[in-house]
Amino acid sequence: MLSQPEQAVQNLEQARGLRASGTPYREIGRRLGLTSGQLGHIRRALKREKGARTRLRSTRPEATDRDLPVNQSVLPSGLRRKLTASGYRTLGDLADRLADPDFPGLETVPGIGPHRARLVKGLLDHFGLLPGPSDLQAAVERLFPEFRDAPPAR
Repeated sequence: MLSQPEQAVQNLEQARGLRASGTPYREIGRRLGLTSGQLGHIRRALKREKGARTRLRSTRPEATDRDLPVNQSVLPSGLRRKLTASGYRTLGDLADRLADPDFPGLETVPGIGPHRARLVKGLLDHFGLLPGPSDLQAAVERLFPEFRDAPPAR
């Protein structure tokens, strides 16, 4: 049985997939068996994330998911505040920090435990930013910092 926060994360991921396929919020609530409060939380989180992506792409068309602000992600508000207070402004900052071999782990940041670290890693994994052997873009940017701000090749 999942804990309440883990269930909320799972509901958010399922709702994200359903919403991407064009399912209305009312139907999402029915399918997932959500209360109106839970559905409102999911709606606000997904709208905040979509709005952040739209604003970013309108001001910087060459921007990638690495440039999305942490404070406008789907993470819980307390976690977003902790991360921005710790100096993480974008999802790319978080991905770079987790890829650093000298970094002991996100769990060691004050106020972030194993559950919150899993939330961050899940978000980075959703956007394909979780550091790993297939993170080619991050490896190229570390070797050639001038490519970090260059527009993507078409």
